[in-house]
Amino acid sequence: DLEIEHQAAEEGVALPSELDTFLRAFAFAAPSEAVRREEAWRLWDPNGNGYLSLAEVDLGVKMTLQSFLKDAGAGEAVWRRFRPSFIRAFNDAKDAAAAASSLSDDYVTKGEFRLLLSYLGYYATWFEVFAMVDGCSDGTTATDDRRISREEWEEGIEKVVAAGLSWAPYVALRSATSASFDEMDSNGGGYVLLIEFCAWLKAAEVEAATPAGLALAAGGDATR
Repeated sequence: DLEIEHQAAEEGVALPSELDTFLRAFAFAAPSEAVRREEAWRLWDPNGNGYLSLAEVDLGVKMTLQSFLKDAGAGEAVWRRFRPSFIRAFNDAKDAAAAASSLSDDYVTKGEFRLLLSYLGYYATWFEVFAMVDGCSDGTTATDDRRISREEWEEGIEKVVAAGLSWAPYVALRSATSASFDEMDSNGGGYVLLIEFCAWLKAAEVEAATPAGLALAAGGDATR
């Protein structure tokens, strides 16, 4: 089995508060947390058919955050904050295991659940960095348009590298440069979308065979 774990931020460097909450809520992705995962699976798969749709994952994430924070409103706020990243984690996880039926490639199976939980952490972290650059402001604000322009990237490079050296320790972030924009902008459209940003990050992790990269290599295509 792959040893799957979220890469820890450097000691003494605080994660953004909402991301910290999200990652702690999904710490049961750790291999030792099998009992908690079994409980979560039963909650997320209420009809017991053995498959999780994107809608069920979305609701499961929301319920997990609300339960973790013991506050429905606060949990919903964190869920809404990172919601754009959930589909990226879902699409990767649902393709991880060999198809056992015609449904397997369209849904997350129980055997893919631990990967899904790990991926939720990776993609939430990547979304946090993306949102920091989008609109040139921390977090999600009215100036965000869910895409990064070349100007926004140039202005945000220092913050991206700083994040990569601290609370978002991923290969591509640590070595980000102006030229990285063209690597991400795969269609030459002049903007980097979240899907392109994630694909760029994933490719670097997989190539470097980091713990995250080994886990992500089991999943599907981040460009979908």
